[in-house]
Amino acid sequence: MKDTGSGTELDLDTARERYLAEQAKDYPSAFVKFTYAKALVRDGKEDNKYRGIGLLQDLLNEDYANKVDCYYFSALAYFDLAEYKKCRKQCELLLRINPTHEKAINLHQCAKDHVNRDGAIGFGLAAGAVMIAGLAIKLLLKHR
Repeated sequence: MKDTGSGTELDLDTARERYLAEQAKDYPSAFVKFTYAKALVRDGKEDNKYRGIGLLQDLLNEDYANKVDCYYFSALAYFDLAEYKKCRKQCELLLRINPTHEKAINLHQCAKDHVNRDGAIGFGLAAGAVMIAGLAIKLLLKHR
């Protein structure tokens, strides 16, 4: 699930340069950190998504003013990483702050659908394995 941004997004390299420049200051900008985190979670590389999630969690721990976006972009990254339960958790935390956030509601539902589908597939595989094991035991006992 991809979020279509406002078109003013920085590319990852530019966001990284600005973030590193901010780190040299006594009071680095939380907004620059957020912009870099957002660029990381939107990147295609798994490691970058996890780095971005870490930065977003740091911002939440630092009481960054824009908690809603931190939760949303964390949820989006978890969804892209197929970590649907974590995605749902981030959406739920966001929805406690803003219960009418449409993107979070939709993302939460998509993640819930994936969890349910994965659970049904897992149940089907387990049932199939039990059935095959039962048939194998039956054949072994029959040939004795």
